[in-house]
Amino acid sequence: MKYKLLVFDFDGTLADSEVSIMETLRLVAKDFGISGVDKENARRSIGLSLQHTIEVGLGLEPRQVPEAVELYRRHYNEVAFELTRLFPGVKETLDLLRQDFLLAVASSKSKHGLVAMMRHLGIFERFSFIAGAQDVQQGKPAPDMVLLALEALNILAGESLVIGDTIYDIEMGHRAGADTCAVTYGNNSAEELRNLNPTFLIDSLEEVLSLVQE
Repeated sequence: MKYKLLVFDFDGTLADSEVSIMETLRLVAKDFGISGVDKENARRSIGLSLQHTIEVGLGLEPRQVPEAVELYRRHYNEVAFELTRLFPGVKETLDLLRQDFLLAVASSKSKHGLVAMMRHLGIFERFSFIAGAQDVQQGKPAPDMVLLALEALNILAGESLVIGDTIYDIEMGHRAGADTCAVTYGNNSAEELRNLNPTFLIDSLEEVLSLVQE
């Protein structure tokens, strides 16, 4: 088999977390006296840093963002565990994949929050490496998280496949020298993803099984 390591994005790839993110942004907006959330811009920024998502979603000035980030983290812990769900077939697919491959996660979430959510959803133990926002100097679409996983697990870039739902995930994989697999059920459209020329384009996570066995 060509691949030894599969690197997954989290939000929009493994977990359907859009509802929890938007509800958290709504609560932060309420704290700031803002009438609503720019859902389209916020949705398109999922995958980048939390600071950026908050700034564009709420239209805040940069000086307001640090306070908003702290409020976001507090509210997220209040609502996210109830509102976040794995996409259909994720657990079963991961169980099959980990029999033959190393699995990793590269997410723009905070490491603490990411691990807590993965434990809550019952998938933490399936992964050999997890990278969150605080683990790298540059977040997506920089390649840092993938490169960190490759170094930690002693895997070559050409032996890895990066799987994600956003253009930022695909660019991250490209820049790391890895193959890429875009999923169409997340935060970017199939057309947007296709424009980045991913190695594969799939409509459900289960399709990864046939790709990596070839």
